Amino acid sequence: MSTAGSVSKACFVFKSKQKKVANPEDYFCHDTSDSTAQTRHRAFHTLWDELNTEIQILQSDLNTRIFDDLIQFTQNASSKFTFDPDDSTHQRVAYEIPTAALVTGVNMPDHDVMFANLISLVREKVSLYVAVLKSNDCPNVKSVMVKSITQLMGNKDMMDDSIDDGDNTTVNIKKINCTMSTLAAWYADKFNKPSSPKKKRSSSGEGIETSRCPPLVIVLEDLEGFPPHVLQDFVLICSNHLTDLPIVLILGIATAVTAVHRVLPHSVSSLLCIERFQAPPSTNYLTQVINKVLMTPRHPFKLDAKVFQLLLDIFLYHDFSVLNFIRGLQFGLMDHFYSNPVSCLCCPLEDCLETVKTLNHQNIEELRKTGSFRKYVESQPSKDQILLLTDDKHLKKVVADLLYSMDNYHRCFFPMLDCLHCLVKKLPKHPLGKQVREVYCECLKGNISETEAYKDAFSLLKAMSKDEMTILLHQCIDRLAQEDVPEELKSIPNNLREFVNRFENLEDLTQTVGDTTGDDENTEALPKKTDMHTLRKTLLERKKKKLTVYEVIRTDTVEYLNEICSKYLACPRSQPLHEIFYYDSASEIRRHINGAPRTAIQTALSNPYFYLQNPSLQGESNSVSPALPDVCIIYKLHLECGRLINMYDWLQAFITLIHTREGAEEEEDPKQPDKKLQARFIRAVSELQFLGFIKPTKRKTDHVARLTWGGC
Repeated sequence: MSTAGSVSKACFVFKSKQKKVANPEDYFCHDTSDSTAQTRHRAFHTLWDELNTEIQILQSDLNTRIFDDLIQFTQNASSKFTFDPDDSTHQRVAYEIPTAALVTGVNMPDHDVMFANLISLVREKVSLYVAVLKSNDCPNVKSVMVKSITQLMGNKDMMDDSIDDGDNTTVNIKKINCTMSTLAAWYADKFNKPSSPKKKRSSSGEGIETSRCPPLVIVLEDLEGFPPHVLQDFVLICSNHLTDLPIVLILGIATAVTAVHRVLPHSVSSLLCIERFQAPPSTNYLTQVINKVLMTPRHPFKLDAKVFQLLLDIFLYHDFSVLNFIRGLQFGLMDHFYSNPVSCLCCPLEDCLETVKTLNHQNIEELRKTGSFRKYVESQPSKDQILLLTDDKHLKKVVADLLYSMDNYHRCFFPMLDCLHCLVKKLPKHPLGKQVREVYCECLKGNISETEAYKDAFSLLKAMSKDEMTILLHQCIDRLAQEDVPEELKSIPNNLREFVNRFENLEDLTQTVGDTTGDDENTEALPKKTDMHTLRKTLLERKKKKLTVYEVIRTDTVEYLNEICSKYLACPRSQPLHEIFYYDSASEIRRHINGAPRTAIQTALSNPYFYLQNPSLQGESNSVSPALPDVCIIYKLHLECGRLINMYDWLQAFITLIHTREGAEEEEDPKQPDKKLQARFIRAVSELQFLGFIKPTKRKTDHVARLTWGGC
């Protein structure tokens, strides 16, 4: 055999040069003279790592109970499985498939994370043999069988140390006929051996007992998305092999358990031994994220009222996805550090005070440009104003004091916010809302003590009974007695306890207190000429209104609560240098997170220069330039037509514009246009139809109908 031809058939490897990876810090620097770009970049990553870690802990804690129940269910489901065909217990339970119906809710984007955590726990604590099926990957029964058996038999831990024959060959899934019989033969060959239970190492390092016959867990993430006939056949196939395989199903259901009976007939659903598991609603998860991440003085970054309300509206009225809410929070954090030069001070107080000392003149000028600092300067005496605007050293001292005041403001704000929520959450008609996030949003919009909802809430507090008022005061005392309360609020619980003691000793007091009025007012003569309405009003005003002791104490209590809430729940925008910590660009969030595809398509078709940035495309957006792409020309020509568009006239107009661009003369025979131009026209019209601007119509020959701006 000649070796001359083998050289040309060889495979030669040429190592390419390593591409230079872009440094993310470079994107934070708009100007080469900006010295805070690296500081802002590091602060962003540090703060986001802290927020993300806390969010992950909240999610795991929230799902701990439901995951523990599911783990216990899967362990018990296969505990009675045996290869002994004479076992009566095994024969009795082998007709029903153990099925866990996990009701996850309609927040579809969050399901991937939930199932990923669940599957990792099942593999760690129950069985290594888990198959995950999604509806978009399983259009028929064959794909379901291939996906499930491939994942179960193709597990990397399938060939472990328990095999004693010394054969190190691996299973080639492509050569295996993917049927339940094949899976049963593989499972029996692997586990039908006289061996004692063994311990496997979990990821945490602890030894866990593994059953001699571990279950085969099959997870269907989105039950409603599977074709009904595919599910029916798959359940029947699994039911026929229960004596050979310990199959356990976990069904992810977004709506309710009744979806199983809608998809499967009774003859098939009766083969499932269903146990229902309800995942915590996404609203609980969102409440935990807001309370532990945003409404806390531990993290300096905060959302302004418009941004906070926008993210809440997207969650409540769009997808119920906490994951998308977190993505919006992450984008807001990134954009805050990217676009705001003074965000270099958005860090814990100790680091913030150290950063102030390193600020140069350019950074200090950025602080002077903030709107809240201008208002602060205008409120100072003229001598201090000159120092604040000219002396950088003096300004650094003032900024350090203002940052300390802002930190103290946050430490007082959030405990008082919880107290206000305790007072108003059970009031009739809920003037300030049921959730603490609603009260927080009202505080972000402005001074909450000046709103009508706040005044209505305190008017209702003045009508409460003694027992209700005492319960509310105890809740406020418990909240303000926690460790995170600053020294400035330590005296408030003692004052509230005094009011509680006055309420408890109320039965010993029997006297009443009346309003005092002046003698001149009592002896004032009635007007000689008056009508009945005026006379009645005058007499009612003169009448003494006697207040009971309880009413006096209740009024004093409500006035004291109103006083402390008005003092400590001032609007964050009233604080100097709040721009350092609060992100207020709701338009950026709306543009990136809640995009408008139709507006983007119309902009691209009417003004392609906006996206392509090609100088040859720059021009008036209303004119039809021959330099535009074909689909843009077709789009602009269709805007000039009525409800029905003549395809021939449309083609002739397109050819005329193209000839204008190419400098060619008009066609001598307009009935036979150039085939290339005709093909370009057809392609552009097809693209416009795909985008939804036109559609075919039978109302008129060789016409299409417009779907926008008066189309049918």
